[in-house]
Amino acid sequence: MTAAPATVVLANAIASADLAPSAGARLMRWSVNGRPVLHWPGEADWSAPAKIRGGNPLLFPLIARTFLDGKIGFWRGPDGVVRPAPMHGLVRAARFETAAQGADRIVMRLAWEEEMAAAWPFPFVFTVEYALEEAALAVAFTVENTGDRTMPFSVGNHFYFEVPAAERGAWVLEGTFAARARQDAEGKIVAVAERPCRLSDPAMSDLFHLGPPARGVALRHLADGREVGFDLPADAAGGDLWYAVTTWTESAASDFYCVEPWTALPDAVHNGRGLRWLKPGARETLRLRLTARGL
Repeated sequence: MTAAPATVVLANAIASADLAPSAGARLMRWSVNGRPVLHWPGEADWSAPAKIRGGNPLLFPLIARTFLDGKIGFWRGPDGVVRPAPMHGLVRAARFETAAQGADRIVMRLAWEEEMAAAWPFPFVFTVEYALEEAALAVAFTVENTGDRTMPFSVGNHFYFEVPAAERGAWVLEGTFAARARQDAEGKIVAVAERPCRLSDPAMSDLFHLGPPARGVALRHLADGREVGFDLPADAAGGDLWYAVTTWTESAASDFYCVEPWTALPDAVHNGRGLRWLKPGARETLRLRLTARGL
C-alpha cells in the first residue's frame, strides 16, 4: 500500500480540518466541536486515491461521466478532436503546491502540465482555498486560463458526509430545487418526476437536484437538529453559478452520503448544461460556504 501523503491541519477554537495538498488538495476531515462532519475511512488506500470514500475529492475540469456517441470516457473538443475524458477530470490525485498557509486557512495551487494535453489541451492554473470560520468552512476555487484559446470548464465538489447507514432515514436534503434529473446509460440527461428528500430513499442516489437556491440548501437530521447548511452564491456577474447539487452513496451499507455542489452536469462539454467558458488570460473565482449546526 502506498504511504499516506503529508497532511496539514487547520484549526480554530471549535473546528479542525485535515488536508493532503500533494494528493489532489484532498480535504480529508472536517470536525466541529470534536464531532466529524465529513467521513474519512479508517484505512485509506493511497495507492488508489480515486477509490478513497471520504473527504472532498475535487472535480475539474470535467465532472463525472463523459460520453461521446454513447461511449463512455471520450469527448470532442471545440477543435473537433476526440480526446480521453477521465472520470471526474484531472485533479483528484494531482500534486498541488501550497501557496499560502495559516492556522485556519490554506491555499493550494496546480498548474497545467504538457502531459495533460492528451486529455485537456487548455493550459490553466487551478487554485483551491479552504478557510475555517468558527463552525463554517469557506471554499474558493480560482480558475485561470493561461492559454491562448477560450477554455470550457466545470468545477465540482464531492463531499462525503458522516451519515451512518442506520441513520439514513433521519437525514433529509432540504431546498427548493427547480427540477431533478439523472444521466442514463448512454450519457444523456433525463428529467425525473420523483422528488425525494430522505437519504434512505434509493431514488436519492445519483440524482441531480437542479437550480439550487443561493441560500437555503441544508443536509439535516430530523431527530436531533444537526445540519450542514450550504451557501451557494452567484457568480461575479450575479448569474447562477452552482447548477446542481448531486446526491450519491455507494451502497445501502455505506456509512457516508455525498452531497455535491457542481457548476455543471456530467457531459457538459457536449450538452452545455452549466458549462463555463473562460477567455485567454482571464480568471474566475467560485465560492461556497458550509456551516455546521447542532454539533
